[in-house]
Amino acid sequence: MIGGRSLSLRLLAFAGAAIAGALVLAWAVLGLLFERHVERQLQAELERHGLSLIAALSLTPEGQPSLAARPFDPRFDRPASGLYWRISAPGGALASRSLWDGALPETAPPQRGWGRIEGAGPFEARVLTVVRDVQLDPGGPQIVIAVSGDEAPLRTARAAFGLESGVFLAVLWLVLALAAWVQVRLGLAPLERVREELEALRRAPDARLSEDRHPAEIRPLTQAVNDLADARAADIDRARRRARDLAHALKTPLTALRLQIGALDPATARDLNHSLSLVSGAVEGELARVGVETSGSGAAAAETLDRLIAVIARTPDGQRLTIRNAVPADLGLPLPAEAALEVLGALLENAARFARTTIAITGSTDAEALSLVLDDDGPGISVADRERVLQRGLRLDERADRHGLGLAIAADHVEASGGRLTLSDAPTGGLRVELVWPVA
Repeated sequence: MIGGRSLSLRLLAFAGAAIAGALVLAWAVLGLLFERHVERQLQAELERHGLSLIAALSLTPEGQPSLAARPFDPRFDRPASGLYWRISAPGGALASRSLWDGALPETAPPQRGWGRIEGAGPFEARVLTVVRDVQLDPGGPQIVIAVSGDEAPLRTARAAFGLESGVFLAVLWLVLALAAWVQVRLGLAPLERVREELEALRRAPDARLSEDRHPAEIRPLTQAVNDLADARAADIDRARRRARDLAHALKTPLTALRLQIGALDPATARDLNHSLSLVSGAVEGELARVGVETSGSGAAAAETLDRLIAVIARTPDGQRLTIRNAVPADLGLPLPAEAALEVLGALLENAARFARTTIAITGSTDAEALSLVLDDDGPGISVADRERVLQRGLRLDERADRHGLGLAIAADHVEASGGRLTLSDAPTGGLRVELVWPVA
């Protein structure tokens, strides 16, 4: 397939091939027209020589042709020069010295005017001959005038013209190919704007493609994409409402079950509470997911972290830790404030639970990506368990009062906003959680 899946390369390949085909055809046609032109020029020259012969022609009393003046062209006097004439009358014949002992192609002259014939010459491969019969006096004998010229100079001129025109058309192909490239780039520029608006739509579901700034040919596409986005937003909203209604509907039965379990003996109640805590954690996590919009922009990372650190510092886990917030004050996350609190709160709570002494938070941004990094000096998570800990409904912390859903919920929010959450080893030996969003 030409150009693979690239529309630009495909259009350029087709344009280049079409231009090349058209120029090759033009080269052939121009060569043919040039050849016919020089043939007409040669024929006109031969006819002029024939007219000068007729003007000087006379017959002797014996019927022999005689010339008062021979045509002035030195080639007629040089043997095998490529230019010849011959006069044939009933009483004899007369020929140019250039014809020597050769013979011109025999042909019957036309009834009127000059006739032409192409054939083998006296000393050349091909000659062009013009022939005509004349009567010097009414009722006089028919006299045949024939003048021939070598076609080799025509072929030489045709080859030189073909070479020069071929070079010119090759340069013209390069110029037209460049013009086609510019045309393709300008013609596909509106699609690049569509791509940029689609990227914005991916980051913010409430964004829509502009229908006024695009050409008329692309407007049906933008309208279709907007309709699809509207339908998707409506589906997401319905799904979110249903999930929220279901989670709220489950909270009351779960609370009743917890009260009933409290009346059981401690051993049985402990196992049931453990299982019930898993279900409750899943319900709370779903409420967190459906209750916070995960698209948008504008949350200040440093300010949000300061608020969360002030809260965590009052908890038993936070009181024993040193939490350093080194995030630049102007670093903004592509999340609304509620989602940023949800994500960063889950990450800080998880880090505070397992860190031994220190939690360090840094952030940076460049032309390609925005990143936020949280390091702790806790036990970390093994490489084999890092993928599992980000999956819904799975957790590594088996304590009944811990649901282990913070990382999974944070990952959901980050991915929904167009970023990614990755786990790796921190320089301090614990867990590094890195949030990365590509810069639009």
